[in-house]
Amino acid sequence: MSEELSREEIRQRIFELLNHSPFYRHLGMEVIEAGDGRARLRLPVKDELKNLYGILHGGVIAALLDSSCSIAVGTLLEENEAAVTLDQRINYISNVKEGVLYGEGRALHKGRFTGVGQAEVRDEEGNLVAAGMTTSFVIRRGENQVRDAKDPVDERLK
Repeated sequence: MSEELSREEIRQRIFELLNHSPFYRHLGMEVIEAGDGRARLRLPVKDELKNLYGILHGGVIAALLDSSCSIAVGTLLEENEAAVTLDQRINYISNVKEGVLYGEGRALHKGRFTGVGQAEVRDEEGNLVAAGMTTSFVIRRGENQVRDAKDPVDERLK
């Protein structure tokens, strides 16, 4: 007989999975809050993430924004659903050389097939670094929507 998990237990396991994923560990990014269509992530600026100009690479900022949006939308998914990013739009406002960045995302829409998230990336003083949106594709267990994809939720929450 399988053990029934509470929503809070599932949420904590998802936090652990995300915060211990190889990509998040590589960047130093961590989820600090998530729920009810919102997410807040933290990312310290590290030298190995800077470009040739000595500023944080835009791809790192894009990853923080994407994750902030995706997790916000993800908090609205049903148990049998997962989502992947289809599209991302980002406006870079200022550059960053040091400190810590925070991504704050919120879900604007979660439908049967798509979700839309919006996020801002700010530095420790609250200065806007980037803003943008993502569109997510909602995948359901048992539906062949993505070729050769494994189900990360089933595999990792056991």
